[in-house]
Amino acid sequence: MKKINFKLIAVLLVTAGLFASCGVNRMVRNYDEGLRYTPETNPLENHGGQVAANVDGRIAEGYFQRNAVMELTPVLKHADGELELETVVLRGSRTSTTGTMINRDQATSVELYNTMDYAPDMLASELYIRGIVYREGRRDNASELPERKVADGVIVTSQRVKKDHKVAIAPHEYEEEVIISKTANIYFAYMRHNLNWRLDLNRADEAQEAIEAVEEFIQRGWELKGVDVHAWASPEGEIAFNMELSENRASTGEDYVKDLFDSKDVELPELQVEAKGEDFDGFMTKLEASDLPDKQAIANVVNSQLAPAERERRIKDMTLIYEEIEKILEPLRRAEITVHAYEPKLTHEELATYAIEDPTQLDEKELLFAATLTDDKATQLTIYRTAIEQFPDSYKGFNNAAAILLEMDEVEEAASLLEQANQLAPGNGYVQNNLGVIAAWEYDDENAVSMFEAARAQGLDADYNLGIMHIRGGDYDSALSNFANYTCKYNVALAQLMAGNESNAVNTLNCAPECGHVAYLKAVIAARNNDDIALYSNLRRAIELNSAMLQIAREDREFIEYFGESEFQDIVL
Repeated sequence: MKKINFKLIAVLLVTAGLFASCGVNRMVRNYDEGLRYTPETNPLENHGGQVAANVDGRIAEGYFQRNAVMELTPVLKHADGELELETVVLRGSRTSTTGTMINRDQATSVELYNTMDYAPDMLASELYIRGIVYREGRRDNASELPERKVADGVIVTSQRVKKDHKVAIAPHEYEEEVIISKTANIYFAYMRHNLNWRLDLNRADEAQEAIEAVEEFIQRGWELKGVDVHAWASPEGEIAFNMELSENRASTGEDYVKDLFDSKDVELPELQVEAKGEDFDGFMTKLEASDLPDKQAIANVVNSQLAPAERERRIKDMTLIYEEIEKILEPLRRAEITVHAYEPKLTHEELATYAIEDPTQLDEKELLFAATLTDDKATQLTIYRTAIEQFPDSYKGFNNAAAILLEMDEVEEAASLLEQANQLAPGNGYVQNNLGVIAAWEYDDENAVSMFEAARAQGLDADYNLGIMHIRGGDYDSALSNFANYTCKYNVALAQLMAGNESNAVNTLNCAPECGHVAYLKAVIAARNNDDIALYSNLRRAIELNSAMLQIAREDREFIEYFGESEFQDIVL
């Protein structure tokens, strides 16, 4: 038996260990060159409340040892601590550890991709890659890799929506112009067009009362809009004769109207006179409403005649069989007189005065309309509070007062009033929209979207509000779709910029009303294009218009490349 040389084996094992150890040490020494990192974005970006910490790694050919294992952990560090993300395990080709195998003989790409919920402390953070490397099975002797910073902070531009959601004012339903009409008929004998007050239909109480009502209406002193005279013949005669007969009856009605106005010493307004010919539709309507047992059979016979002359003959024949048919035809021989007048209304000045000084003189429609006659929010709020007092069973005063309070940034009281409005009119679209605005301002995005969609389902224009929610959710294409009917607004420009349409965003900002948000976003775009002059001028203007922009700019990673510049520091310090 051969003797085993244990000393030799020991030497070989130590040597192999040293070689393996040297390989791992070499990976540590060559880490900067052997493994390079490229972040997808630097700084990181918040989209829809999510931050993607995506880093691509590139391993050089010949760098990775075949028996080595490397563990890489992205770490987001901030002032209050750090957040470790998912560890990626890489392994050499002679290992069996679970992980991504790296071929030493060729350059290899690896992905360190993570998504995390955004938190405010991430704004001024730094993304590092922390790692260890060791020989397989010797993790307890792992060597630490130098921490590598790959990204600075998180950009939150996408979340800087302007709080200009559209509130919904319930309609006042007040009509500034209301036309009131009164109608009376003059009836004529068969084949006659002369005015005969002794005719039974003209002597009937109903006809007399209508005539008297028209006369009284003319004398009210209301502004008259016009008078219509329409005349018909019954449909059992020949068409041409009936047309001429209706024309003559129309002339009789016209003469009556002129004499009536003269007798009342009232100026005759515009007079419209029209001969309608035979009233076949009126005949069929009255036939259907009659008690004739054979009315359906009569209607079928009449309707089956395609030729008007035959149809007229059939109707005339029916009068010989059914006495009731003549009773149906008699009231069709008429001239209808309709007088139109404007209902008297308070002037705008009177409405505005009453709404403040004596609101009990106004009904709800008038009161709600009066609130629209001023742009002063305090006055509008006063009027809507009065509407609540006078009409406590109507949701409109509660909703509209809440809408004004939202525009005045008085959210707590607005919420209370909207609760009462919702109790009075559960699920009402105007109330739902305004509840959605409060939910959006409280970052309850799911409920906000639900309420805006409920409002839109009832016909309200909630597109703009939904567009803002889509920006916050990171769905910029949907936001732009909702903004299709809106131009020259900050939030539209923000959606365009986030969707990659920078030129459109610039055009929108240039026509948008000047405000701190608009100037600030112009500064952001300038920084992205390394336009120092535009950056500084717009940033100064943004802070002038809205002092809150000062603190935002100090920490905004959109300007990280300028943090050390003296001019930038002069602006923000």
